Amino acid sequence: MTLLYILLIIIAFILWKIYRQLLARNLIFNAEWEAKKKEEFKDYPNLWGKLEGNWLEVFANHHKNGLPLLKIAFLLMLEGTTKFDFSEGSLKYDTLWDCSKELLEHLEKYHEGSVAEHEIAICTYWQIAAGAAEELTKENKEMEGKKLETEPFTNIEKIASIFPKKANHPSKEITFFDEKGSFPRESKGSALIDEKIKSLGL
Repeated sequence: MTLLYILLIIIAFILWKIYRQLLARNLIFNAEWEAKKKEEFKDYPNLWGKLEGNWLEVFANHHKNGLPLLKIAFLLMLEGTTKFDFSEGSLKYDTLWDCSKELLEHLEKYHEGSVAEHEIAICTYWQIAAGAAEELTKENKEMEGKKLETEPFTNIEKIASIFPKKANHPSKEITFFDEKGSFPRESKGSALIDEKIKSLGL
């Protein structure tokens, strides 16, 4: 019986050693993988680890291949729009595009980060929003506006927090809730971004 106990202890020790070795290898592999990814996305330092899913990789690849990110964001928004019948929900969805343009101008003026980083953040927002819109319109194409007052649509509010503020940033951060707490607030969009969109032939 004593020999059995000793044998079990030896087996347990061997298994523990194997587990520790595998754990160490995994830690090394993970560290190497993270270092490789950080190098791969070194042009997007503000976005690494901040975006949902693998959308940074997807849109960074589009940018690398010369595809205009602003055009992609616009087309993603249109993809969601086609799912709606004319309704309160469709009006709010259109307002979100004006908010996106306003946000892009705000980021360019008052936040760190490249234009590509800002546009990738907006592309990611619209990728997820368009998917959510499609799911919602499966229930009812004449969508109630209140269904757009929740995540992921309200996540547009979080984008500015990704990018550090410049010294010239206003005392208050941009918000897309109005004084009464309604979302999205009315937005005039951005003449600057409209010019960029126009230059893309849209």
